[in-house]
Amino acid sequence: MLIGGRWWGGSRGTKEGLSHDRVQPLDLSDPHLAAWASPLAPAILRVGGTEADRIRYGFRNDGPDFPATEPGTFVLTGKLWESLNLWARDRGFQVLFTVSAGPESRDAKGRWDPRDAERLMRNTVRKGYPVVGWEFGNEVNAYPFLYGWKRSVTNRRYLEDFAVFANLVRRLAPGTKTVGPASAIWPLVGEPNPLLPALGRSPAAAFLDVMSFHFYPQQSSRGTVAIRRAKQSTLLNSRSLNGTLRWIRHARKSLSRGPAAAAPLWITEAGHALYGGEPGISDTWLSTPWWLDQLGLLAHAGVETVFRQSLVGSDYGLLDPETFSPRPDYFASLLWKRRMGPLVYGRPKVEGSDRRLRAWHHGRPDGSSCLLLVNLHQKRWASVEVAGDVRGMLILEPEGSLASGTAVLNGVPLRGKSGLKTVLATGAGSFFPGAIDLPPLGCAFVELGIRERGVIGNESPRNSQGGQEKSRG
Repeated sequence: MLIGGRWWGGSRGTKEGLSHDRVQPLDLSDPHLAAWASPLAPAILRVGGTEADRIRYGFRNDGPDFPATEPGTFVLTGKLWESLNLWARDRGFQVLFTVSAGPESRDAKGRWDPRDAERLMRNTVRKGYPVVGWEFGNEVNAYPFLYGWKRSVTNRRYLEDFAVFANLVRRLAPGTKTVGPASAIWPLVGEPNPLLPALGRSPAAAFLDVMSFHFYPQQSSRGTVAIRRAKQSTLLNSRSLNGTLRWIRHARKSLSRGPAAAAPLWITEAGHALYGGEPGISDTWLSTPWWLDQLGLLAHAGVETVFRQSLVGSDYGLLDPETFSPRPDYFASLLWKRRMGPLVYGRPKVEGSDRRLRAWHHGRPDGSSCLLLVNLHQKRWASVEVAGDVRGMLILEPEGSLASGTAVLNGVPLRGKSGLKTVLATGAGSFFPGAIDLPPLGCAFVELGIRERGVIGNESPRNSQGGQEKSRG
């Protein structure tokens, strides 16, 4: 979106792993984009994606001569790079940039040419831009599907190139992180052409600061290749939600075999559904219980940083690509950042037989903490009793149908600027003694005064009428 490349729109089908649609370049001067992005800071803004491996960097005054480019090649100009970094800095963001490892950046023998990256890094350091890390390539293990087998990159080739890349970062941009390999992992089947284990056990891992991978739990109807098609209820069960843990273990095992065993894990792309998200599902409340639960699950599993795909764009963006208006997942993300502390406690024990109640517990340095509850029932309310010093409660739920495009916080619809004011002005919320009633697919942030054991008792779920009104019988 930054350069106006191909992005997920209304078309179905793909070409070289991308949509047939082209989009207008993102307007960084739009005040609405700035207004919605700023409350999410501090954060890291990742600039990457499939087109990141099809781009050149046009910084002629910061390194070796700029080589000739093929017709139609995108060029990141110094002016656009400056605009992006100043925009990020003014909003309170740092930047993670995906450095091209694709065919455009390789010589006739397939070796990575570091001259483009050298110009980029010299320019970045000289101007003091807020780049915190450099990610080498975007889903290199999927190159055979994107460019064909003749233009794919073998694991051995990538590892040799990664060592060159990492040494370049150490020499030109010391203090920034080397990140990779941004490998694609698919649900159920895992990592095609496994690159994580190869990098983890390689001597090149000595230069690795962060191991990264991408994970989408399902695929939208836009793509022709799918393992698990996105549907309304696909992810709304514990088995599907816990499935992510399998790939966390895969990444951990890959790291444990080599010199970067202590390196953190980052998921540098996470979205509701591959291929831009599923229209009418990923852009509605139906994505929100999945998103909040995954944030809790990944934090509990030790994943240090999760990057939502994407801030803006298509159906999985936090913001609508046309109007920049916020979707339910935007407000859920904002509440997560404001309520869930940086300390991850053990997973709360849920007493009772209901497996569709999920719970996560985070704390703050002052000893206070917050409990996140997620009710996966689509037609039933859950009555929950929380032990401990409960000081407040925020209930987040859909307005009307479960496929609503509007979230409701303690009875107040979150729409536009008024919705943002509601979230920013809301503290811990109010609390009334007794059980917490969670509506179908509802979520609750329960504020606790001191660290508790996190024991939760839940009664048998009660049926709802029309999906919203509780049954009093």
